[in-house]
Amino acid sequence: MEHVLQNINKLNRSLEGVIAVGNEFGAVEALWSQFENVMAKEPEQGENGGVERNEGADPEEEDEDARDNAAQEQRR
Repeated sequence: MEHVLQNINKLNRSLEGVIAVGNEFGAVEALWSQFENVMAKEPEQGENGGVERNEGADPEEEDEDARDNAAQEQRR
């Protein structure tokens, strides 16, 4: 009976060691899971193949940006 108890204790220590090693990979698994979720998201594309603008975007700000870009092009 003592021999069986010793073997059970050895098995228990071995299992605890295996679980401890497995727990060390928890942070790595979480990082890969986050990466997988980010890569799985597809960007929203419009009919022209570009990324659609935000619904809440201000058209006046976009016009101002377009004017600034045109002015920079003329200076070149």
